[in-house]
Amino acid sequence: MAEVILMPKLSDTMSEGVVAEWHKKVGDSVASGELLAEIETDKATMEFESFYDGKLLYIGVENGQAAPVNDVLAIIGEEGEDIEAL
Repeated sequence: MAEVILMPKLSDTMSEGVVAEWHKKVGDSVASGELLAEIETDKATMEFESFYDGKLLYIGVENGQAAPVNDVLAIIGEEGEDIEAL
């Protein structure tokens, strides 16, 4: 089953984050604990690790783009899985 990854709230004052860099691309295998992206907050750039194993099926926020906290950042699941409903 696919897992939706949301933009995390990395500080008490954070209302949005900017994806500084993705370390994976769509189709790459991802392991739990592996670095997915670097996210810039209003105070720092933080490394963001995956909580799930699978394939990176979707990236919702491209490098350099901002997104509000709890917006869809990415989707991880099994290769070929239908994610349209998500």
